[in-house]
Amino acid sequence: MKIDIADLARVLAVCAGEAAESPAELAALARKGQPSCAATLFSAWETAGEPLGAVLRAELDAARSRIDFYRAVAARVLSETDGLTAVKGLEVAALYPAGLVRYMNDLDYVATRESDLWPAVTVLTADGWDLDTATFLMAGGRLHTTVSLRRPHEDRFQFPYGIELTSYYALGDLSGVPPLLDLPDTWRAPAVKNLLMLLNERHEQPFRARDVIDAALLHDALRGKEHDTLYAAVTQRGLVSEYAELRGLVSAGGLGALPAPPGGAWTAARARAVRLARSARSLSKPVTGTARHLQRRLIMGTIGRGGRASWTALERRMDVARALEGGLLAFGLPLDGPRPGVKAAELHSDGKTAWMDTPAGRFLLTIGDEVAESAVAELSAQPVHG
Repeated sequence: MKIDIADLARVLAVCAGEAAESPAELAALARKGQPSCAATLFSAWETAGEPLGAVLRAELDAARSRIDFYRAVAARVLSETDGLTAVKGLEVAALYPAGLVRYMNDLDYVATRESDLWPAVTVLTADGWDLDTATFLMAGGRLHTTVSLRRPHEDRFQFPYGIELTSYYALGDLSGVPPLLDLPDTWRAPAVKNLLMLLNERHEQPFRARDVIDAALLHDALRGKEHDTLYAAVTQRGLVSEYAELRGLVSAGGLGALPAPPGGAWTAARARAVRLARSARSLSKPVTGTARHLQRRLIMGTIGRGGRASWTALERRMDVARALEGGLLAFGLPLDGPRPGVKAAELHSDGKTAWMDTPAGRFLLTIGDEVAESAVAELSAQPVHG
């Protein structure tokens, strides 16, 4: 699939909500409004034979250097561990036309089992990566984990490198769209899998220019029955609205026409009804249901002053361990000290403080953005057992 500067200009205008009249305006629009698409634009100019100034050249070289670093990291991790499935990232970058760069902030992998996650974390920490945060979720009758690791960039003015290792494929919207815990074999084709992950990310943030380009390239990469597989998965996951939005952006950006899922308006109406029913069930337990709703709005950045006040009151009265068991997310702050001698994540609570002992270290848990310094000091000094 061919993508040129004119295509990128249209996509940027659609996603940023304004058009650029000159190359300088287009570069500024990408940098300020759609930074994850800037390197793609600069590389398109380079491919077209446009001379780049020192500033754009430096930004483009930095993006390429980051990708090369991630390729090396991915090769090592996958050669030394088992049970990891890549999500987007390098797989999507490989679809970009020759010369065009897809900016990558981090790498994402899904572990088939929790027992596959911790060896990968060990490989990375032994190679100089630091534990950044962890997120824990109870779903499908078991505990699920996401571990985020960071490594300082060689240039202190550049963002650090990042890797996320998780035991589920997509978090969902914490309400009408449940987490995607396992991936059916028919959904594992790279184009199908990565399109589904892209659609699920709409629950975290609006679609960006890079997402529109990714979607067009991924859809172009579908082969044979993979089209039907994708549409069935979109319907089953309740992602018809997200697919329709992305389909409209691809069309408005001039990158082709993504077909509508079979069933038309009836399929969309049924998907909305299923999502509403699931959302209603989440409120069957008033306290945890309300807390899940407020936590979702907090994460999405859509919580208002009244919602913030309600959340603060709930957060202070809810036991973190029980909140986790009730379906809320628990965020883990890594603590200093020796690693617990455990083979899997273990939840602990003394009534006022909750923590998770894992093979990678101990994490102090919170359901919001407040952490007591006294709890950090106390748990860091507490001996670990295993």
